[in-house]
Amino acid sequence: PASEGGGEFLVADGAKIIGDMDKDVLRRIYEKKIRISVSNLDLNFIGALPFGQEAVKESLQDLILKVVAPKFEMDLEMVYGADQSNPWRLQAIEHAQSPINTHPVTGQPVWFCNLHNHSRYLRDRRPCTIPEVGMTDVYHGDLGQIAPEDVEHINKVCERNMVPIMMETGDVILLDNYRVLHGRKVFKGERKHVVTWFESCGADLAREATGDKPDDFMNNLINKTLV
Repeated sequence: PASEGGGEFLVADGAKIIGDMDKDVLRRIYEKKIRISVSNLDLNFIGALPFGQEAVKESLQDLILKVVAPKFEMDLEMVYGADQSNPWRLQAIEHAQSPINTHPVTGQPVWFCNLHNHSRYLRDRRPCTIPEVGMTDVYHGDLGQIAPEDVEHINKVCERNMVPIMMETGDVILLDNYRVLHGRKVFKGERKHVVTWFESCGADLAREATGDKPDDFMNNLINKTLV
């Protein structure tokens, strides 16, 4: 536990989140996919240059991608002005991903997206001390803005399915990382914990190729899981 309070461990069942989510919202998010911006660099000095602005923009874009991407250990694209607030803001943005995963053993569709945690729309409406360089945001796969009402709905569904666990010294929690989302509440003082990973064993992996058409996954999800 945290030395001065807070820090409850949070888990949320990804399958239950899908079951509780509005079908239209789920379809929009699934079909348009998700991209998460993980960092901002405001390079406003470029706008003050008397000439060569485009050349400097492109050079810095390539240079920063080579420096930043390895630190995050993920596929990133450096994009100027994606949040439409500053044309000189260079954002490190993940490639488009599906918010839904298929569990590798059970084949069950599972919500696998922490949009509710990375959305700037939500962060601007709650206490936040993160500096601008570390502010995250979430977009559709085409970098279009996600409707605020969709973000709010997803956040409510995720929060409704969160289960807080107050851990004590020596406690161990085993999680199926394909099935549950996990995190922690804010805390004061120190909070120490250790994380380790185990590979799945014992059960055969579900078949990756089912022969279904691309649209069948979403149709089956809505017809069988949500109705």
